[in-house]
Amino acid sequence: MEDFCNMSKFSIAFIKPTEQNELRHRIIESTDQETALKTFFNEEAVDCYSADDQGYFYFKEDFFDKTVSTGSVIQCD
Repeated sequence: MEDFCNMSKFSIAFIKPTEQNELRHRIIESTDQETALKTFFNEEAVDCYSADDQGYFYFKEDFFDKTVSTGSVIQCD
């Protein structure tokens, strides 16, 4: 069970790799950045990738790409 006293807020924005380049943004409460990104992936980006560990790997690769990053994450507190 998660300890809600130790939850941080993460502002996560992501440009979906579609023709419309739709921007998705959410504030996610989580214990750490990795868990917040996984939650964001499952709720907002899984339709653009396979719904498994490999899809999540490619999502993170696009998200943090050094030349053309499609995402941003900021810890709010």
